[in-house]
Amino acid sequence: MSLKSIITFLFFALLSVYFSFLNPHEVDIHFAQGWSFQLPMIVLFLGSVLLGILVAGFLHGALSLKNFFINLKKSGRAKRQNKNNHRSERLLEEAENYLACGHVSKSVATYEKILNMSPSHVRVLAQLGNIAREEGNVERALKLHLIATEIAPENLNVLYGLAEDYCIQATPKKEMEVLEKILEFNRRSPRVLCRMREVYLKLEDWPSAVEVQRKLVTLAKGREKKEKEKRMLGQYIYKSGVRYFNNDSFELAITEIKRSLRENAQCLSSHILLGDAYLKTGDRKGALKSWKKGYAHTKSIACMMRMEEVYRELGQPGEMIEKYKEAIRNSGNGPSEILIMLLGVLCLEEKTPQETIRLIEENTDSEKAIIPSLILGDAYKQDHNETKSKKALENATRQIKRAMFNFKCGACGKILNKWTDHCSACNTFDAMECFLGISS
Repeated sequence: MSLKSIITFLFFALLSVYFSFLNPHEVDIHFAQGWSFQLPMIVLFLGSVLLGILVAGFLHGALSLKNFFINLKKSGRAKRQNKNNHRSERLLEEAENYLACGHVSKSVATYEKILNMSPSHVRVLAQLGNIAREEGNVERALKLHLIATEIAPENLNVLYGLAEDYCIQATPKKEMEVLEKILEFNRRSPRVLCRMREVYLKLEDWPSAVEVQRKLVTLAKGREKKEKEKRMLGQYIYKSGVRYFNNDSFELAITEIKRSLRENAQCLSSHILLGDAYLKTGDRKGALKSWKKGYAHTKSIACMMRMEEVYRELGQPGEMIEKYKEAIRNSGNGPSEILIMLLGVLCLEEKTPQETIRLIEENTDSEKAIIPSLILGDAYKQDHNETKSKKALENATRQIKRAMFNFKCGACGKILNKWTDHCSACNTFDAMECFLGISS
């Protein structure tokens, strides 16, 4: 017998002696009007204690028995669940192996078995939805992914799948809602921001695209990556400027295009459009300044040609001649042949054939180039030198005959002046085809 039991027994024994000493008389207990009997007080006391113990023991036993059956039921359920989980894991691995081997139908059948056992298996629902989308069944994909989001509303893989479904379904507003929900989990996620940018570009919502692109610029790592993102930012701001330009809001267009140039000063399109916008407002000086700055940044002949048009309208071709000469002088790697030819043609139109002849003969190889030969022939004719004019035109004719037929690779588009069995650029066999073409 344990010490605890001995102490409890002694406590009740002493209590009984003490109680019987204080209550030596008997107690009448009536069960009916004519039926009663007497019990010593100590017997009543000990009987009550014993009855309480028996009742407590019975209740404890009943509760223990109930807990036993509940635990037995839970244990059985847990065993069945563990068995199902093991089987689901085995089937999941089997389905993924089928998918990796390209057996899509077998993988789908296996995934369906898993869903029959576990209808709320989020991973399987997401994967089945992705497969359905790839097979062109967008409605089923949406249904499966929506079920999965109800079960696991914060599962990013499911949300990405749902966004892709809406993208394929061409419902950009719903796609954007899902992407914004994903963005709540990580405000600096480049993947989500890139997807949002794609949606805004489809909608041609340039202000929103610009806002997202600014975030991507700040997240870009490395100088090259950051510069690339900044160029794209400039492009989207330019698109916003084009929208204002097309709506005849030229002042707003000028503001937007200037913003785009702050992001990418090398953007030729922005320089050209800025000049055009100034021209639309009647500010020729601003247009010329914009194109001059554009040429300084990009070295594009397009800016010079825009300037020439304005100077012609102003009746100041001499100013343009000086601009061409300045550009030729400032050419770092030697004067551009196109600039020289443009200047030569302008001088010819201004009735200064001697200047044209000097420019062409000093800066080009007219014996090997068609356009300089034609310009030179026209200049000699205007200078009343028929002999040299005839010689230059004959030279141009000879070059045209020589350049009339070329060979082009059907695979990569490489142009050669003679036929070969293999393309020198892409090494494709038997792809060279003759075509009519003139090269300058």
